[in-house]
Amino acid sequence: MSVYVMSTNVLFENADEIASRLDQLGVMEAALREAVYQGHLQRTRLTLNHPSIYHGLNMWGEIVAALREQLRPLDWTRQEVGGYALTAHEELGLAITVASGDEATGNPSAHPCNRSRKGRNTVEAIEANRQLELFEKLLESQEDLDGKQTWVLMHHTDTARGEIRLELSRPSSIGKDGKISEWSERIILGSIPFDDELVEIYPPNGPDIEIDIRRKA
Repeated sequence: MSVYVMSTNVLFENADEIASRLDQLGVMEAALREAVYQGHLQRTRLTLNHPSIYHGLNMWGEIVAALREQLRPLDWTRQEVGGYALTAHEELGLAITVASGDEATGNPSAHPCNRSRKGRNTVEAIEANRQLELFEKLLESQEDLDGKQTWVLMHHTDTARGEIRLELSRPSSIGKDGKISEWSERIILGSIPFDDELVEIYPPNGPDIEIDIRRKA
């Protein structure tokens, strides 16, 4: 049995258990892997002449677009909350955001976090996760919950090992530094090997875009 609890963290790394949990969430591992791979392919077309910050931003945007295309047949739709890009399933009350992770991403023995600082939208999503988790223990099913549970499709490109590690995980806490510090669940997905020569990845400072709307004086 490869599902076990470490403090508040439930870890899925066995293939059958991963498939079962993803089925409950209305997604398939192949779709998640394909989305990340498409982002990687688009990034390989960039050169050192592109602005350094664009490499990470480009991969993020392409993964978001590919994820929406891959999950559209499964009734997932695109959603933007103040520039915060989500792929959502209204009936299941779920949403997925995309983020680059550190070297611990995809490693069941490590404790990963996002690479770039997250803003208000992520903080609010994680707080909603915490509230939903409390009610989840009192209610009979996810369908009885009011609100969306947000998951993170996190990826890390390891140029030394020639692979992209990824996981679909549910965050439960974030520090003042904008880094996710706790996960309620982590679903470890198979790594994606590559043999491309890549320039260094620069994660974007977002992509939690804060839009401050003010009335003209």
